[in-house]
Amino acid sequence: MPNTFKELPLAAPIQQILDDLGFTEPTDIQKKALPVLMESKKIDFHGQAQTGTGKTLAFGLPLLHRIDVSKKVPQALIVAPTRELAVQIKESIAPFARAMDIRLEAIYGGVSMEAQTQALRRGCHIVVGTPGRLNDHLRRGILKISTVRTLVLDEADIMLDMGFKEEVDEILSYAPSDREIWLFSATIKSGIATIMKTHMRDPITVKVGKKQASVPLTKQYFCMVPSRTRLQVLSRFIECATDFYGFIFCQTKILTSEVAEKLIRLGYNVGALHGDMSQLQRNLVIKKFKNKEITILVATDVAARGIDVANLTHVINYSLPEDHESYIHRVGRTGRAGKDGIAITLLSKTELRSIQHIQQKFQITIEPLDVPDRETIVKARIEETSRYLAKISEHVSPETMSSSDQQLEKLVSELSPDEQRVVLVRVLHDKFLSSLGNDDVNFTPSSKVSMPDDLQELFMNVGTDDGVTRDQVLACLTGTGLVQADQIMKIRVINRRTFIQLPAECMRPLINALRDTVLGGRKVRASVIEAEPSHMRPRRRHPGKRNY
Repeated sequence: MPNTFKELPLAAPIQQILDDLGFTEPTDIQKKALPVLMESKKIDFHGQAQTGTGKTLAFGLPLLHRIDVSKKVPQALIVAPTRELAVQIKESIAPFARAMDIRLEAIYGGVSMEAQTQALRRGCHIVVGTPGRLNDHLRRGILKISTVRTLVLDEADIMLDMGFKEEVDEILSYAPSDREIWLFSATIKSGIATIMKTHMRDPITVKVGKKQASVPLTKQYFCMVPSRTRLQVLSRFIECATDFYGFIFCQTKILTSEVAEKLIRLGYNVGALHGDMSQLQRNLVIKKFKNKEITILVATDVAARGIDVANLTHVINYSLPEDHESYIHRVGRTGRAGKDGIAITLLSKTELRSIQHIQQKFQITIEPLDVPDRETIVKARIEETSRYLAKISEHVSPETMSSSDQQLEKLVSELSPDEQRVVLVRVLHDKFLSSLGNDDVNFTPSSKVSMPDDLQELFMNVGTDDGVTRDQVLACLTGTGLVQADQIMKIRVINRRTFIQLPAECMRPLINALRDTVLGGRKVRASVIEAEPSHMRPRRRHPGKRNY
């Protein structure tokens, strides 16, 4: 494998841009993918690597060498799951494309189709887009991909998670039969295997970081807390941090909205990001977050895909993701560019095994962390106050005072020294300490919590064929008042079946409460599948159905 870009047969203009940008050594996925994709022959390829490993240049640089500049027609199509990722791909490849006189266009939803139509009619060599908007242009005949030689599916596993399988199949139906497919994903789920089997011929696969994750600058912790006090614990961690700037990840859209609304009521600068938002709303929230107009972004995994924000201090997992790889995606958003980051996962008693599995799978250390007490928070705020006073004293002098400052100074000078001290203390208290809660709850230290109870799996006789969604199932379960969202380990909704992992103690009361419930126009029947822990349970096969 090449140790430097100089060892690769890249065009001189590309080598020059790499030098200008300070890129010297390829990442692991680039070392494995570039030599294979730089070959002139047609090849179907699958690259498996985590987000943030340099996948864009791994396929982008070879793709540029596939282009015949003299033919101003689409010769490559890159499909990405979100608008943000499509824009990011275009921006990453653009400097190299300009050096090669190659024209790129990005096509995505949430903006006017007219400008995109005009851009496509002017002609381009590479199109980057999202599945829905690409199909809009394909159906109208505005975008023609009969000349496409290479089709790239980036973050393909996320596209399938977002429900884009039919859209991807439709795009493939427009592409010529002799095209090559370069597929990139962080995981190999059943849908990825289906695409490879159905649409690709003898694909070559390279993998990076299958069993380990590199997040050396991110300090990772877990904190065991009762479900009913999780929001209170979250606010304590925010209060204890200096200049908190980060993501709070929730498992569902409903939970995301609830957490964001409660944090806003507590006075924090918070935005929410989930799948029910319009593109205009998403754009506004992301812009405010990048500009630090809001410093806390509560989001689902899917909604946060493709958003690259620098200098994040924290990632907090309010609830665990459904799969272990998503945990690595989350915590990898902080601790970048040589700066330290902190990732904290809030757990209920039944979730401790999941953290142990993540540690074993990725060979990482996730340490127990106790909930900050009030004294710890006050100490952190006093230290912040001290830094604030030092900074103010460095930059304030009679010469730099404005006329309004001078008027304030006159007001202060009319106070006695004792009154001045009292006023200053009150002002500093209002700025740094007024938002502190008055709770006096004592939390059990994480390191002393025992192993979690066993999980069981609940079966429900409704599914996607009935129009039932995961969020509807969650709302149904939590609506009984017998279970909270963070106690639900996993929900899988397929065809006419739904499977839910829950603490064993919740099962019987929940089954009784669901007897008269209707979902998707059908009366719900619920039953326990089996009682042993989920990590010991073999996958079940159901007659006539796929493994789930």
